[in-house]
Amino acid sequence: MKIRFLLTLERRFRNLRRKYAHILYAGKSVYCPICDQTFRKFKSAGRAKFKRPNAVCPKCAGRERDRVMYLFFAEKKEILRRKQCRVLHIAPESCVVPNLQELATDHYVSGDLVRDDVLVQFDIQELPFSNESFEVVYCSHVLQAVEDDDRAIVEIFRVLSSNGWAIINVPCRGVSTREFHSGGDDEAPVDFVRIYGSDFAEKLVQTGFNVVSINMHDIVSDDGQRRMCLSAESVGSIYLVQHGTKELDNAQ
Repeated sequence: MKIRFLLTLERRFRNLRRKYAHILYAGKSVYCPICDQTFRKFKSAGRAKFKRPNAVCPKCAGRERDRVMYLFFAEKKEILRRKQCRVLHIAPESCVVPNLQELATDHYVSGDLVRDDVLVQFDIQELPFSNESFEVVYCSHVLQAVEDDDRAIVEIFRVLSSNGWAIINVPCRGVSTREFHSGGDDEAPVDFVRIYGSDFAEKLVQTGFNVVSINMHDIVSDDGQRRMCLSAESVGSIYLVQHGTKELDNAQ
């Protein structure tokens, strides 16, 4: 109950700051494509040594990864759309919700373990849905904080329709995934239990997915990356996946 109260209080404070963002952050130095506004800077995110300057849009609260995905969805919307499209949005980012709701021709479901502003509360390690319940699953920067990420990936595979697709985005550094003690480490934020390496793609393949890596440079020009304050480390590694029995759509 205490955690939910604090989360609710934090959201109200953020909404208040967003309301007056045009005054506090007025300027032309950086650009957010989600709300189509410029600012003198973005808000910082993270704590202590993991603090990232110029990370969060003061208007729409979009982070670096959200800005990239907004542009990706805008460009690939027709390719990604399905005739029947049931959408599962895990740990939903409010600024990405409209993109996924637009794709949902049937129904849109948001879910999280502790938040009370979602449609369904669930543990990603045990999703309360039947097999092949969704044509679209979106899961961004969640798995690094999940104790049994293998089980969570299997659950995403299970609830994903055989003709659907999922986007999975994880923080990634280097080649090999590194695990940390619960409660954080000097090398990772307190809520992380791991930081993935490029070997994460093989984990997805072993689960049964076909995997396509989404390259930020194919979505945003170098100049755009500078203006939107994007970096490979802050955006993470983004993967478009489908069941291994299906050919992947051309999302490049």
